[in-house]
Amino acid sequence: MLLRAILLLSLNAFAQIVSLESGAHFFLGSLQKEIEIAPYIGAGAELELSYYTNGYLQGAYSYLKLKNNSDFNGLHQFTGRAGIGTSEQISKFASVGIGISLAGIRGSAATQAAENYMLNSSESEFGWNARLKLNLLKFEKFTIGTAFYYDKIWTKPKSSNIVSAGAMLALPL
Repeated sequence: MLLRAILLLSLNAFAQIVSLESGAHFFLGSLQKEIEIAPYIGAGAELELSYYTNGYLQGAYSYLKLKNNSDFNGLHQFTGRAGIGTSEQISKFASVGIGISLAGIRGSAATQAAENYMLNSSESEFGWNARLKLNLLKFEKFTIGTAFYYDKIWTKPKSSNIVSAGAMLALPL
């Protein structure tokens, strides 16, 4: 009970909207040949910075299945995003934003050879993201909508491009 009260107070001090999301990651370019479309689950928070802008934090977890690499059962991926978007004061139904991304990946080894990969011990890279949030149904206590993200992660030798599309349940605090 005390932990719940502390959590609600800390969220209320920071966030004005919290959301739960679920959707899919679609990989573009050469990643299409290597990784299957993957479901994700995520959570987010938003804080009104001004009449025109909101700050947002969003995190998502997904388990990626590889098409061509049998050394791994799959990859655990966490994507974190932070950015600035248009406020719902401007438009109650749509918000666009831009920010930074962090993608962390850790392999789930299937063979002894997987120990030679960096993915076995974790790898993380930064990048940037663009966001489109659409509020489809607004009720007094919650909002149902969609969220779309484009992430460009600065991996070597080429950048990785990921599009995420999901359904969202947002709760104002």
